Amino acid sequence: MSQHLPSFPDTNADWFQQITNTLSPDQLLWLSGYSYGLAVAKKPQPLADGLAVASQPTPESISTTAQHLPTAQHLLNAAPLTHNTPPSDASALPLTILYGSHTGNSKKIALRAAEHARKNGLKPLLHDMSEYPLKNLKQERNLLVVVSTHGEGEPPIAAEDVYAHLHSPRAPKLHETSFSVLALGDKSYLHFCKTGADFDAQLENLGAKRLVPRVDCDVDFEDSAEAWIEASVSALLEKSGAAKNSTNGHTKHLYSTAANDSAQQTTPYSKKNPFPAPLLEKIQLNGRGSEKETFHLEFSLEDAGLVYEAGDSLGVVAENSPRLVEEVLEAAQLSSTATLGEALGETTLAEILSRNVELTLLTRETLTKHNEYAQSSELTAILADTDRLKSYLYGHDVADLLRAFPAQHTPETLTAILRKLPPRLYSIASSLKEHENEVHLTVGAVRYEVGGRRKEGLASCFLADRVGVEGEVKVFVERNEAFKLPQSAATDIIMVGPGTGIAPFRAFVEDRANDGASGKNWLFFGNPHFTTDFLYQTEWQQWLKKGVLTKLNVAFSRDQAEKLYVQHKLLANSKEIFAWLENGASFYVCGDKNRMAHDVEAALKLIVQQESGTSPEKAAEYVKSLKKQRRYLEDVY
Repeated sequence: MSQHLPSFPDTNADWFQQITNTLSPDQLLWLSGYSYGLAVAKKPQPLADGLAVASQPTPESISTTAQHLPTAQHLLNAAPLTHNTPPSDASALPLTILYGSHTGNSKKIALRAAEHARKNGLKPLLHDMSEYPLKNLKQERNLLVVVSTHGEGEPPIAAEDVYAHLHSPRAPKLHETSFSVLALGDKSYLHFCKTGADFDAQLENLGAKRLVPRVDCDVDFEDSAEAWIEASVSALLEKSGAAKNSTNGHTKHLYSTAANDSAQQTTPYSKKNPFPAPLLEKIQLNGRGSEKETFHLEFSLEDAGLVYEAGDSLGVVAENSPRLVEEVLEAAQLSSTATLGEALGETTLAEILSRNVELTLLTRETLTKHNEYAQSSELTAILADTDRLKSYLYGHDVADLLRAFPAQHTPETLTAILRKLPPRLYSIASSLKEHENEVHLTVGAVRYEVGGRRKEGLASCFLADRVGVEGEVKVFVERNEAFKLPQSAATDIIMVGPGTGIAPFRAFVEDRANDGASGKNWLFFGNPHFTTDFLYQTEWQQWLKKGVLTKLNVAFSRDQAEKLYVQHKLLANSKEIFAWLENGASFYVCGDKNRMAHDVEAALKLIVQQESGTSPEKAAEYVKSLKKQRRYLEDVY
């Protein structure tokens, strides 16, 4: 039975001509790919040829897309794929791609995998794990899984049900299934890529056959993801008997890289090519006598072609402190002027340690690699004990490691054991609608002492101490799909952001004010002292006066004998919070992951339990349902 495609917009309409006439050929090509990405991201409704029908575009939706065209590669972070005509004998091979995303990176990779598979003649269907029918799993024959790890080894909320089903007694036997897993994670966490590893192991336990080995990706995932996509599609084509005619090994640069000169000329600044943003303003927000140092920083994006939305993050490319570099060189007993050979252009060791490798944080991998040279029984014991390892990793840096467990390193072996220096992400504290060609950050300088040594946060103290007004910082925009304002401007929002967690909510309120959103806005903010630590106090009072901010509750923990935190303020407004949630409000949390976010979630569960008269189990299900509906959103660190 044939299905009718939806009618397309009138291409002679004024709004359509206004958009398309202003676009370059490259932008028109990108818009085509972007539209396809939107289509496959919808719940798939297969047609005879394996494509999916997306909802009919409207003038408003296409206008919104056009506004974002300068960030074509920013959104999918990809150059156009190259391909030959797909082999006909592979055209009928179905493929299911499941993604479980926390910030949107898994979705981004899954979209690229679907595009590459389709252009090689496969029939990909893309599913967000949160919407995937579990009963379909036993019928899958070819399966690609892209999943991130949340927190300390937990699946993201989107993947929880699929993860639980696979590990339950109801999990199906999958002897006829072929699969491949791409795991996303962060090596600074102890349980790096654990969720992906669990998926990989359990699929094999259920009888599925691995197409290619699992790939574990650190925060710089693009190159590894590219290789995994190519290898997985190649394996599927070989399985279908079409490999000899396919483009295996010839598809390059699924993601834009510096090596792709033509793509580099047409793409905006990105993670691979950060923009040197001039610092326009730097203001310390805390009053005299505060124990905190919180800075408001304003950067120019003039001529960068970068755009962002409220809820996105700004990537900051920082350098290690000169003092820490000196301490590492001293502990390793190496000269700062030592060079690493022609492969690195005779770069000095000091320069490499300053700009290229992680010195502030330790990882299990760094300890393991270092112990190949140190051969320390004590370090071996630490690596074998999860609790001791977690304790050691917290607060220690590379200089500590080299002093505690000496080894004979050359410049080459020292840099080889160290992790590549990743950029640091900060929640954007401004709306582009309010501050044209600017981006603002709210940064707290991290300083502490361990074992008599002064320590500092990499990027926070780089910005606080070593970048002045008119100085430049390399930056890029990192889209965060998991922390966005509601689609409807009439939806109420509750925002919980103590300390620097206030940053994205400044952007949210500015955004809604510019849009004239009718939804109510309720903010919960906390910090130690009212007189010295009420960040953006004047702005919040002005928003209240104008009616843009409907309610403001503050908790200053040290201004009374008994400590008072944002979760206590939530509980004090229990009845009204539950009423807002029942009326469809979205709930946002930003800030400390380890304690604050956990305490806020516990408070919300108690609120639901008290106000609905239900059990703790039912209250927990209610909160979980909010997360699955994307009405409970977190940006925690």
